[in-house]
Amino acid sequence: MPVRSDPHPVVERFARVRAAAAARYGPDSQAVTFLLYEELISMRTLLAGDPGCAPARDRIDELVPDIQSRYDTAGAVEPAQVYHRTVSVDPTVIEFDRGFFELRYRRALRDLGRRAVRLRDRDQALALLTAGACYLYAVDDEGDLWVWPQPHRLADVMFGWAPGRPAEGPRVVHPMLVPDRLRVRAAGELVVVGSPERVFVTANLKSGHFRPPRACAAEIRRAATSALELTSPVDVDVFTMPQPTVTPTC
Repeated sequence: MPVRSDPHPVVERFARVRAAAAARYGPDSQAVTFLLYEELISMRTLLAGDPGCAPARDRIDELVPDIQSRYDTAGAVEPAQVYHRTVSVDPTVIEFDRGFFELRYRRALRDLGRRAVRLRDRDQALALLTAGACYLYAVDDEGDLWVWPQPHRLADVMFGWAPGRPAEGPRVVHPMLVPDRLRVRAAGELVVVGSPERVFVTANLKSGHFRPPRACAAEIRRAATSALELTSPVDVDVFTMPQPTVTPTC
């Protein structure tokens, strides 16, 4: 049986905060899931600085399945109207409805005055992205990785924006990252941590507009590994979303 390393002070601190959140909001609450996600990013940051940090590796091995299990049991409801469709498989490619995009999002995209940026190499990505911040991403139908160059706090992404905070302009949605073809192999949110020497990515498939299935995890893992010149696909954590259930009508 492998010998576990002694707990790291950061792991112990997260454990205390998580216990307090579980006591207040419940062990299966979104608050606890957020803390687990934040801890994973912290562990990846520790490992980037010290590849030999056994406590960080041990904790990552625990965190990834724990977070995924929480996503699996969260549940998702199919919206009344669906504006996406799967146009091919192997790899899966999902297309957003052109008419609805033009009606709902084209003007907002023009008002923003900018577009998503294609990640081409590690230096460009590290110059563009703030380590530890959350970004909307899309892998287009040709396999290229695009990010919207506006960082968000992880708490804002998971819990929504607090009332009273100043508006940051039109809301950006995933189809706005690929406005020319409106096709993706994957879409969601990602966080990059590390340095020019070692980089890790934590991503999910959380896109309500494209609803990428579990199979799309391979595409963001492949795209991130290539674009950021990662050592291995295992340096990319990807969390999949539960398949939506149809709301019964009476």
